Amino acid sequence: MRSLFATHHADRRRLLLHLLWGLLLFALLLPWLRLDAVLNRFEPIDFHSGTLQVARLEQASLLYKSDERGMYVVLHHKWRLAEPLLDADRLTFILRREDGGEAGRLAIDASKHQRCGDKGCRVQLNSTMRVPDDAASREYSLWVKPQIQGAPLPTRFLQLLPARGFSLPQMLLTLGAIVLINALLLHLLAPLFRLRRRSRVAASLLLGNLTFLLLHGFAFFRFGEFTLWSGFRVEHYYLAWGTMVIGWGLCALAGFHLYMGLAFTLLMGLGLLANFTKIAIYGVPLGGNDLGNLLGLLQILREEYPWAPWALALVLAFACWRFALSRWLLRGAAATLAFFALCVFATQAGNRLLGPNVRYFQHSVTYHRDLIRAGPGLYLFNLVDDMVSQGSIFRYPLLSTGLAPKRVHTPDIHPPLWDRVIVLQYESLWLGWQGKICAKAPDLTLPAGLQQWRKTIHSPTTGGMTVLAEFEMNTGLPVGLLKQGIVPYYYLQPSVPSLANTARASGYQTLFVHPYVEKFWGRDQAIPALGYQTRWFDREFTTLAHKGLYVSDDAMVSRLLAPSAELAPQFAYGVTMQGHGPFDGPRYQGAELDGACPDLPAGERQTLNTYYTGVVDAMASLQKLLEALAAGDERFLVIAFGDHQPFLMGAGDGILGSQPSRAARYEIPLMVFTREGDALDPVATFGEVRQLYQLGQITRSLLAGKLEGATPEPLLHPVLGEEPGFDPTPLLPQIRATFRSEVLP
Repeated sequence: MRSLFATHHADRRRLLLHLLWGLLLFALLLPWLRLDAVLNRFEPIDFHSGTLQVARLEQASLLYKSDERGMYVVLHHKWRLAEPLLDADRLTFILRREDGGEAGRLAIDASKHQRCGDKGCRVQLNSTMRVPDDAASREYSLWVKPQIQGAPLPTRFLQLLPARGFSLPQMLLTLGAIVLINALLLHLLAPLFRLRRRSRVAASLLLGNLTFLLLHGFAFFRFGEFTLWSGFRVEHYYLAWGTMVIGWGLCALAGFHLYMGLAFTLLMGLGLLANFTKIAIYGVPLGGNDLGNLLGLLQILREEYPWAPWALALVLAFACWRFALSRWLLRGAAATLAFFALCVFATQAGNRLLGPNVRYFQHSVTYHRDLIRAGPGLYLFNLVDDMVSQGSIFRYPLLSTGLAPKRVHTPDIHPPLWDRVIVLQYESLWLGWQGKICAKAPDLTLPAGLQQWRKTIHSPTTGGMTVLAEFEMNTGLPVGLLKQGIVPYYYLQPSVPSLANTARASGYQTLFVHPYVEKFWGRDQAIPALGYQTRWFDREFTTLAHKGLYVSDDAMVSRLLAPSAELAPQFAYGVTMQGHGPFDGPRYQGAELDGACPDLPAGERQTLNTYYTGVVDAMASLQKLLEALAAGDERFLVIAFGDHQPFLMGAGDGILGSQPSRAARYEIPLMVFTREGDALDPVATFGEVRQLYQLGQITRSLLAGKLEGATPEPLLHPVLGEEPGFDPTPLLPQIRATFRSEVLP
């Protein structure tokens, strides 16, 4: 009986093994099977000019990714034509938005790709269409029209294209299922895979292939789309397949155990989840200093909780002793290193074999395109390679001749125009909600004798990454010049052209205030380089100064207003913390102000009320500052702005209205205050400011004692893209004086 039971198990294992070999053969042959024509049913479309059939669209298969940040479409189409196409003829596809407006148009010259015979001509092509983020819509319709000379033809509807983005919960479940399927199969087939060395190689090949099929055919593409993708760029397909199979085997080899191949699958899943989580929050993929930022956060946690590393070490030591885990920990570390090495190898191999992936810069939101062109495997490998590689931090093409050493232009210095200049960068301050918060945005009661001016401008970031807004304001340089994910503070010269250094040259005493950990974002090195003589961080505030999770805005303003022993004019730059997320917890112990609309779920109301309370407190602190300054006799200039919009998780859906523009997510308030009769004309000075780095340039001129206004000019944004005519040439000397030479192009 036991022998019969063992025989049944052996038969099932062999059946599974044969199935895996069949899947391997299927993966190798898939690009040539053209299954998309079978799986994607299509009703041919005839085009007639009068009674004569001029063209027939026999097949059209689509693969696309679409969300509020843009769209990318791969289209495989087959035509039969009555007559050969001329050079001026075009096969035209049109994407239209929900409102009927045109989002994109593709006019294909197919005259060089046609094959003609006695029964007419045939054309079979793979084409792509891209919708830039500024023309994005929730839903599209695809239309087709052959433009043939002498034969007027109608435009025909082809297909409706609803949103097809990335669902994080669904992605988590799918990627988790892939890991579990790999683990289960490895467990079931372990007796066969352990027979000999050749069997272990076969295991890596089969399970790496399975990971490739599941990841591409189910997690990120639908199966029918996957069959189309396999034939779209065959060379990309086989490179993606080969690198994933090699990666699975390499991790197993590095860890000296087949189960370490699962580390490869797990790291793939974690990397893709982290990437699309960042996209959901910030709108940009992984890259740049993201790994370093994670390590920096761990360093801060270690300093705040010095006992934590020792406790973790004791737990690991006990686990290793009790469960014999030391060998597995070493194997896991080796497999992780192998994964990162593979990412670099795969990217370099792809660049050498296929050429580098040339990205469009005009519209920089390209993850739809990159994911479809390369597939999720190569896409992630490219992201990881970008994070671990060294070299230039710039993505914008800069002329190296313009970066040659030369004297950077310094604003002419004049006597100070004010006794106090205060710049307040408010965390997550935003006043332009269109829904879900029913309370009006808090306003100021301006003290007598003061004037104010307001405008909405664009931040370089949204949902987080305060340091980017801080850098643009302090230096006047656009972070759009840099690669995504780069934290510019890590790469500064010991002293750089900035607000504070200009203020010091004009005779101001300089002060930087930020009630948080000094080392976060590299401020311990960057703030001195920016020229701030006095620096106050979290250690300058007591626990009584906290409200909720962080030091209150009121406490920070009170510290700014504290009497100073210095008689010289003062320039102060403050970065608040109270309005920092997360907002989903009851951080104010039930004392939140009620600003959310009453018909919302309790969880969303909690999040929105927490955020609204912080906004009210921020404006109250600004009111307090203005009243104190108005009561004195000093000449002053106050510039206040929000660093970025908040990340409110699901509670933020619809807060910008039903169909917000892409640019709306980057809007922030700018407020300027002086005494009435001041020589500064806010409209003339700030009227043309549209981005933070412009505000930094103008503020730097004001600190040099020059009343100069911003001029209309094309701008550069890291996500919204480059406006036609933008020229970085005037910035090149300052770029050279700001960044270390080894990170320049």
